[in-house]
Amino acid sequence: MSLIGIGSGQAPLAQCVALAQRPGVRQGWLNCQRLVIDEISMVEAELFDKLEAVARTVRQQNKPFGGIQLIICGDFLQLPPVTKGFQSPSSASRYHSPSYPAKSWRRCVPVTLELTKVWRQADQTFVSLLQAVRLGRCSNEVTRQLQATAAHKVGRDGIVATRLCTHQDDVALTNERRLRDLPGEVHSFEAMDSDPEQARTLDAQCPVSKLLQLKAGGPAVAPGPEAGHRDGAALHAFFPLQVMLVKNLAVSQGLVNGARGVVVGFETEGRGLPQVRFLCGVTEVIRAERWTVQTTGGRLLSRQQLPLQLAWAMSIHKSQGMTLDCVEISLGRVFASGQAYVALSRARSLQGLRVLDFDPMVVRCDPRVLRFYASLRQGSGLSLVRVSHPVVGQGTLGRSDRAFSGSIVDRGKRKEMLAPGCGPGEQQKLMTQVL
Repeated sequence: MSLIGIGSGQAPLAQCVALAQRPGVRQGWLNCQRLVIDEISMVEAELFDKLEAVARTVRQQNKPFGGIQLIICGDFLQLPPVTKGFQSPSSASRYHSPSYPAKSWRRCVPVTLELTKVWRQADQTFVSLLQAVRLGRCSNEVTRQLQATAAHKVGRDGIVATRLCTHQDDVALTNERRLRDLPGEVHSFEAMDSDPEQARTLDAQCPVSKLLQLKAGGPAVAPGPEAGHRDGAALHAFFPLQVMLVKNLAVSQGLVNGARGVVVGFETEGRGLPQVRFLCGVTEVIRAERWTVQTTGGRLLSRQQLPLQLAWAMSIHKSQGMTLDCVEISLGRVFASGQAYVALSRARSLQGLRVLDFDPMVVRCDPRVLRFYASLRQGSGLSLVRVSHPVVGQGTLGRSDRAFSGSIVDRGKRKEMLAPGCGPGEQQKLMTQVL
């Protein structure tokens, strides 16, 4: 939200307009030709309407979104928007209505494209299972297949499955405990921030933390007889530190955002950078990368840090959009529509998935979304185009007068569309204005 200059967007409309009218911010709105909104299910209806009104006011144009070309991606059957400030973390009331009931939605989004080709999963049986869960359907066969995954041994070469949790407090406790219990010396890496006083802003907008603590792991001893070892001897094992890459480094080698690995050592010179062996088979020395964000006032901030995070556990919300090679899921505390589907669909295959406590009651979707999608298919004022082939670029657009606007129903598919009339060079520019 910092890019568009209205803070969290929770202020009254008049205040949001005033924030957007500041010189540095206003110029950004005037220069913006295309606005990409990804993971649209997490955007509140009220916020969508507010952004639309701010755009028209600041740009002094009465066209939808002030004439800005919109590219909207996502799936409303995934996670709805989170509302902060509620005391009970398990309360469904923490979630507001997603964008599609917004008053300005139909005016701004006349064309919807549905991507039907699944790229994350290759097994058609698993694809069909996920589609059923997405729609809130959980047959006896789906239940049987998911409960059977509890016996799966996921992970290899010392790389264990990342556990997806419904609540952030479970994530923090798990990662902190596992790091503390791991043998070996702690290696600390502190980020270099352009403005240390803005650390909280950078924490909120960067995928890396101010302080990253790692260990190489080491041998640990588990007792023998009481642990059930037949020979009565103690079990000697090596426990490596589990990490995840949070930035694309070398896509062709498999070093991509979400790639799992373990720390196998540290360089003996310089900063003692970590050596990570990834599940794809590559061992790499991980060096600092830079992230740049823009504050509400239009000021640019940067953070340099190793593109790693502890990966014993992460929240289902943080995982949305990721692909995980080996994943363990705890669904006992699911509290939102679409939460179970998002967690399950992070896995590439059933073989790489272990569900610890599956209960068919956690599979549910928002009936309002089903009605909305049904209205699209019935052609109630909108055009639905089914797309099954990939083309260059990312994003979809439909033509509306001189401006473009459109949305993608994502469903975990690979979002690869080229805006009409845009060549690959212009497509790169198209993706520069991202919400």
